[in-house]
Amino acid sequence: MTIKNRLILSHLTVFVVPVFMTILTILLSGLALIMFAKSGNHVYIENTIEFQRACEVLHHIVFKHIQTDEENEIEYWLIGLLAPEKNYIMVQRENHVIFTYGNQTLAETARQDFEESKQNDQVVGKDFTDINTLDNDFVCIEKHIIDNTEYWLYFVTEKSYNNKDAALESAIERTGYFIVVSLIAFVFLSSWLLARFILRNILQPLNKLRDGAIKIREGDLNLQLEHNSDDEIKPVIEAFNLMVQKLSDSLQERKRQEENRKELVASISHDLRTPLTTIKAYIEGLIDNVANSPAKRDRYFKVIKKNVDELNNMIEELFLFSKISLGEKAIPLEKINLKEMLEFFVSENDYAWKKAGATVTLKAEENIFIMGSYLLLERILSNIIGNSIKYKPEYEIDCYIKLIGRNMIAILSIADNGAGVPEESLERLIEPFYRTDKARSRTEDGTGLGLSIASRAVEMMKGKMKIENVKPHGLIVIIELPILKKEEENESKSTDN
Repeated sequence: MTIKNRLILSHLTVFVVPVFMTILTILLSGLALIMFAKSGNHVYIENTIEFQRACEVLHHIVFKHIQTDEENEIEYWLIGLLAPEKNYIMVQRENHVIFTYGNQTLAETARQDFEESKQNDQVVGKDFTDINTLDNDFVCIEKHIIDNTEYWLYFVTEKSYNNKDAALESAIERTGYFIVVSLIAFVFLSSWLLARFILRNILQPLNKLRDGAIKIREGDLNLQLEHNSDDEIKPVIEAFNLMVQKLSDSLQERKRQEENRKELVASISHDLRTPLTTIKAYIEGLIDNVANSPAKRDRYFKVIKKNVDELNNMIEELFLFSKISLGEKAIPLEKINLKEMLEFFVSENDYAWKKAGATVTLKAEENIFIMGSYLLLERILSNIIGNSIKYKPEYEIDCYIKLIGRNMIAILSIADNGAGVPEESLERLIEPFYRTDKARSRTEDGTGLGLSIASRAVEMMKGKMKIENVKPHGLIVIIELPILKKEEENESKSTDN
């Protein structure tokens, strides 16, 4: 049950339970009063006001009963509160007596008035009520027509003195106080019990969350809270568990990134040291005149230039790696026809690739527009194809670039027929400075940033990249980029204009 339903139920219960218990208390109190009256304690009427009230009560007792249950005899326990020796009550249907109570000798007190009232032409067919005081008696004569039938109520009371019903009045007064106190007690008791019921279902999960937070503060990130009730607390517990899981994953990722950072610093230091050491050695050779012939000096200068180019290439890769981390602020995106860009890039680099021993084939049959960067796309393709060439076997290697559009996604795949990589290394290929062959730690094998730059560049263009082995051998890189919608294309055109 939800907390909302519990609150609604508790509010209804706070109203219903006290009312029900109060009604039960009133009934029990009335029964106690009847038993008290039957033990010899009755109500005695002492003045006109009390008699009028008694007439009103009798009116409701008698005529309401006749309207609802005419066939049964009138037997009312409430009438029994009146002292039978001081009161006489008679009810007639037409001219037949259907109920009597009390002292029969009092019946003659106003018999004549009663008979005259019945014969009075002015009250024929009408309701009639007459209350009089005769000497020491009070008389009430009342007529009501119910379902075209005349009913007469004849009520005579002998005036009482000296407060003979003091005991009963005291009992009634105490009963009234008891009923009021009981109502207040029932309200407070039911409110307290229901408050405990509601708070227990709220405080228990809150205490769980508090204890869980304390455990997390102490470093326990394997914590998962349980909550079986299907209420408003359940999503909070689920969100808490998800937060703990995300926090645990985040810390694991942070540790992994810290390890990568250490590896990155070590790799940069190593990769920078190698060409610098070579450059330094050859410059010292020139200074010490080790290269004592023009041919030797020319070879020394070529080695120095080659290592300077490697340093420059590494610095450019690191610079691009940093720029991609800054996002669109450093590298703005623009609308690009991906098919045209691929055709131009392949034709521009075809000669260099063939010279390096690679044949690149492009298949792109439709114009597909994306938001991207020429710089990033060229670097992605250069790095992926460059890796294929770098790690190709002795024979030449074939690369296949394919572009298709599906469900507003541009799918760009670059595959080769090389040796592939071990399955356990596939997920780590995009890590900075990661090499599948630990022996390949020289800068001449590359900076180790190529696929990492490609992956981050794809993410910057709001795409995804995955790397898979191809059977029987080879590697494929699949890049998915969102295709521009027509309205986005129009917005891009208007911006360019």
